[in-house]
Amino acid sequence: MAFLRPFFIFLRLCPAWVAGALLLSGCDQGPSTRVIDVRMRELEDKIKLLEKRTDSAMLAAETGSQDLINRIESAEQKGTEAVEQTSAMVTETESRFQRIEQSLTNVIRTKEESEAVAYLDPTSPGHRTLQTDHGTFLVRLEGFEKNPLGGFNVELNVGNPMGLEIQEYRLKGDFGQPAPKLNPGEAYSDFSKRLDEWQTSLTPFEQTLTDPILPNAWSRVILPLNAGSEDALKLIRVAMVIQRARLANQEGSEGEFSVINADSDGAGLVKTDYGPLLMTVTGMEPEGTSTRVNVMVGNPFGFVINEGMLTGQFGPSPPRKMETEAPALYQKRLQIWSEQMEDFQTRFSGSIAPLRWSQASFTLPTTDQNSIKYLRIKLQVSNITLPKQSGSTNPGF
Repeated sequence: MAFLRPFFIFLRLCPAWVAGALLLSGCDQGPSTRVIDVRMRELEDKIKLLEKRTDSAMLAAETGSQDLINRIESAEQKGTEAVEQTSAMVTETESRFQRIEQSLTNVIRTKEESEAVAYLDPTSPGHRTLQTDHGTFLVRLEGFEKNPLGGFNVELNVGNPMGLEIQEYRLKGDFGQPAPKLNPGEAYSDFSKRLDEWQTSLTPFEQTLTDPILPNAWSRVILPLNAGSEDALKLIRVAMVIQRARLANQEGSEGEFSVINADSDGAGLVKTDYGPLLMTVTGMEPEGTSTRVNVMVGNPFGFVINEGMLTGQFGPSPPRKMETEAPALYQKRLQIWSEQMEDFQTRFSGSIAPLRWSQASFTLPTTDQNSIKYLRIKLQVSNITLPKQSGSTNPGF
């Protein structure tokens, strides 16, 4: 609007020029002079009206310009907010991709370590596989027992299918509640956070044990854990690192002997010249100056075992290593326990049918049933027969 100002100045000077022209033309104050005065006043009024309109137009132009500036600033602000929102979305997406990548890495690592770690759940019976550098072992959770020094003693049954006697090993892992499950419709990011929280809630442990794991047999192992209650032992993840082992036949013929725990619900392997049998103790009863031990024998072969001789040792349960016990003291207690083992040789009574479980029994020269908790035995089969062709055998396991 600046280019109109000279025109407005010119219009304001017009009355002065007109007045000067009239003075120069004479001093006639007649009707013509009055007409000129009227026209000059009209012209002045028009000029004032034009000025007002011009000022209004300029004010409107300035207002419109300010509104345009405000709209531009608002658009810039919205653009900045959109950029910030987009940046936040990109950051969140990158974070989600990182969590997914980490989860996939964990899955791959878990798959690689699945056989090296046994997941023990007290509500799920049966054994689990446990892979080590010395081969694959079997492990079964038998139960818990309160430790007088604090925490709990976890009773494990470890099956060793190899000809190695494991003398020293390290059990490590963690315990706690079972892993959470993905809820229907749950976002993966939320589930991943719950998994991370569960992982951090587990209590790690590491124990070095010297309870022997005998070859070709099940062996009881006591694992002390510093748990506040049994509810904290809903899941136990355990791996085994073998530190000291030896060949079972390195000294004499120990590899021919198998271990049977009288208080265990599981069956132990008993080696024979014809292959291994399964044996579990079902009860005991006094018989004069001896004790008759009732057993169930599983025969996986197609022949009947009629006679056999059991030889070995029996004694009380082996001592358990306390969590704070010095290794030297525990070795001393092991030596005392080993001296309590008694040798025996006896025949078993009962025919062992093929492909099924059969009842049998044998006697041991003691009336103290508490001294018949741990059996190291071998079976020498002296008489076998094949079943008749016409007979039908119904396997019992």
